[in-house]
Amino acid sequence: MDHGSVNKQLEANRALLPKRKKQKFSYASSKDETNRFTKKATPEQLQEIRDCIQKEKKQEQKKFILITIVSLVIVYFIATGIDWSWWFKSFK
Repeated sequence: MDHGSVNKQLEANRALLPKRKKQKFSYASSKDETNRFTKKATPEQLQEIRDCIQKEKKQEQKKFILITIVSLVIVYFIATGIDWSWWFKSFK
């Protein structure tokens, strides 16, 4: 590439920059009141959400415990199935 085409490319990118800045949108930086959440949750809805989250957490804990137990059982059978006498001979 020669310097002329590189300069043209840079100019084209600079021309697109304001458009990119306009496309970015964030709720935190928005001053437009129409984009804010105005609906409030009722205490019943909040309790329902809380119960749902607690139920999911219990299910995740049960899965974790089950996976841990199965993993330990597998490790136990692998460890007891291997003849470890060769390892302990070097310590005598």
